[in-house]
Amino acid sequence: MLEAVTNDTQTTTSESQGSKYMIGCTQPQRVATMSASQRVAKEMDMTLGEEVDYSVRFENCTSATTVLNYLTDMLLREAMTDPLLERYKMIIVDEAYQRTLEIDVLLALLKKLQKKRLDDLKLMVMSATNLEAEKFRRYFCDASVVEVPQRLHPIDIVYSLQEQQPETNHLEAVI
Repeated sequence: MLEAVTNDTQTTTSESQGSKYMIGCTQPQRVATMSASQRVAKEMDMTLGEEVDYSVRFENCTSATTVLNYLTDMLLREAMTDPLLERYKMIIVDEAYQRTLEIDVLLALLKKLQKKRLDDLKLMVMSATNLEAEKFRRYFCDASVVEVPQRLHPIDIVYSLQEQQPETNHLEAVI
């Protein structure tokens, strides 16, 4: 998807001196936004702040070369100055199960936006936990639902042998 947005951007920029298209990925918390952008930049062997960046309150790490922008509720702030969010080619709402007022308002805005930008805006609503997918599908005009099987990771439960006194150093007790 990054290549498609980049290629489309180069065409658009050369044709009209226009603005660059991006993928926006919302995260519910500031820490998740920053760490996800850092991880993706590292995995894609890119420098954070160039193609991959983040925007959180009081800190904007975007640049002219940004293609993938991780952000918190800053997308709502952007919508106040650009109601059509024209610089975004795709918007991903991650962790949608964490229903907050901001996410609900954003989803309502994106539903309206989807009708206005039917041909050029892609929308993805994601959740790693149980999301009421059928309700979201109906809300977004019978959109497709893709379920990805979960990966389960083994967990070992270890109990401290010192039940009488609380453990002061849990790491040492486990090792």
